[in-house]
Amino acid sequence: MTQAQYQEKYRPQFHFSPQKGWIGDPDGLIFTEGKYHLFWWGHAVSEDLVYWKELPYPMKGDDGSFSYFSGSVVVDKNNTSGFGAKSMIAVYTRHLPGDSLPETQALSVSNDGIYFHYYQHNPVLDIKKVFFRDPQVFWYEPEQKWVMAVVLPDAQKIHLYDSKDLKHWNYLSEFAGLGAQSAFWECPDLFELPVEGNAKQKKWVLLIGRGPNRVQYFLGSFDGKTFKADEETTAYLRQGKGLPGRLFAGFDETALKNWKQSGTAFNTQPTNLDSVVHLGNGFASSFKKSGEGVGTLTSPAFTIRESAINFLIAGGNHPEKASINLLVDGKTVRTTTADNSSVFKWKGWDVSEFKGKKASIQLVDEVTGGKWDYISVDHILFSDVLMNQNLEHALWLDYGPDFYAARTWRDIDQKSKRTTMLGWLGNWDYARDVPTTWGKGFESVPRELALIKQGSGIRMVQQPIPELQKLRKALHQFSNREISGTAEMKEFKPAKNTYELEVTFDTRTSATFGLNLLVGEDRKLVVQYNPTTSSLTVDRTNCTDFASNQEFNQKFPLKWQAPVIPIHHQLRLHILVDQSSVEIFTNQGEVVVSALTFPAESQTGIELFAENGKVTVLDLKAWELSSIWAITSKP
Repeated sequence: MTQAQYQEKYRPQFHFSPQKGWIGDPDGLIFTEGKYHLFWWGHAVSEDLVYWKELPYPMKGDDGSFSYFSGSVVVDKNNTSGFGAKSMIAVYTRHLPGDSLPETQALSVSNDGIYFHYYQHNPVLDIKKVFFRDPQVFWYEPEQKWVMAVVLPDAQKIHLYDSKDLKHWNYLSEFAGLGAQSAFWECPDLFELPVEGNAKQKKWVLLIGRGPNRVQYFLGSFDGKTFKADEETTAYLRQGKGLPGRLFAGFDETALKNWKQSGTAFNTQPTNLDSVVHLGNGFASSFKKSGEGVGTLTSPAFTIRESAINFLIAGGNHPEKASINLLVDGKTVRTTTADNSSVFKWKGWDVSEFKGKKASIQLVDEVTGGKWDYISVDHILFSDVLMNQNLEHALWLDYGPDFYAARTWRDIDQKSKRTTMLGWLGNWDYARDVPTTWGKGFESVPRELALIKQGSGIRMVQQPIPELQKLRKALHQFSNREISGTAEMKEFKPAKNTYELEVTFDTRTSATFGLNLLVGEDRKLVVQYNPTTSSLTVDRTNCTDFASNQEFNQKFPLKWQAPVIPIHHQLRLHILVDQSSVEIFTNQGEVVVSALTFPAESQTGIELFAENGKVTVLDLKAWELSSIWAITSKP
């Protein structure tokens, strides 16, 4: 398969995509005998994680009655299974048609690394659950055994099992009740990472996909039987400890002290429902089984000293009738409602213009009747970091709308000191409707993972693998340039949307600033930073040129935010643009944003901008990137 056949519209040029057909969750990420393997129950191999060779469809010998759902592959170096020395064994979920029959875990065996033959004594694990999927199997050296992490997605539970031969599995333990639990959990991964700067300190990391489009992580310990989140992670996820700012109201007391109530809408003491994930002991709410009552709940007065007010909110979407409001001089100057959900999500306001003024916060419920006739608020936080990301409280691996099912490469040579991950650049809300004719879906760039200590605690960071730098063409660079208004980037005009940018801004400015990418046809992708609230905003509401699918067009246009704290008064953005996607790595890679884009082929312009002031670009480097399909990719 030659390069010309990989030039279709929207085809990524340095991300892996199959020649045709569907690709979703990355499966079976294995490095053995000098080659990296990537499965999606298709199969591709690479010697450097950059250039890929697609191999024939690998799965053989089944009766065609089921679908191969996500799983993993292991190299049985010690022949524990009896299938042969160095056999490769795929462990996956056997999914029968519909969603009414139990999902089970099954094996297929390969002795040539190309074709995998169905094990006739499947399934090897069946707990009679309809939703039971995505086994990630790895070798646990201390006890010379195999460990499987597998998920009960609708119950938001991870089960751990062990085996000596891959064919007989014993239940070990369960992980549940922490993090984002609002939707299916899928595609778990469990591995160990060192904390940078401390060679003796290591943490086990548990990755869990939260459908339809995100990955959360947990840090803790694993003793061969049980994964346990550490105290710092648990305190952050359950009490919000480590969040940047000053807690104004956590609603953890037995009564709503100093809050004034009018009417009968709001409960006189904090609410605590076992079915609702929230921070601390309780939250303020007008939820009542009777659905009766209207009224307000008003905080004590305070002086605005920080740039942002953040809070968790849930309940009905009723602007002005069920909301949280900021009152300054008796007038409502900010207001937010919920989104017809019982799930608490972070929202917030930029209040920098009101610094020094007296204010109060008021909860309002004037709705009677209907399923979502209430408002709930928790953890009101005064901060210089805006947390208006509309996400549950969790440790997120990626803040963009299109990153899911991340997993790490296994059986890496012991000399390697890095852990490398791959995810699916997709979102189940519209994955089947994306405007590509050559197939559906592609994977992220491989990313190196590390743990670093930050002010909020130990956190995961990600960086694109350095091997991608071999794709760079000529360097375009400038430094110390002041930007005011919108300026076209004249030094760098890529012929196609396959390029890389590294840009560092001086954040000592009151201006909001950033880049417009994919500029053309009166469209653009906006990447904007507000240094006053340490908030990064990405806006693709006017980015795609695809107009014929109404359902896609209703779900795809989005604008989202992520909190990004400057380092030494600088913001560094490392951006990878590839035909129909953008991946943005901030600072050391502690906040990453991945998104699909689908611009017109003529939308190749790049602009720098500063609004309400000036910004200095300390340094900017740009490269066009070569295609990985310039060599033969399939025999």
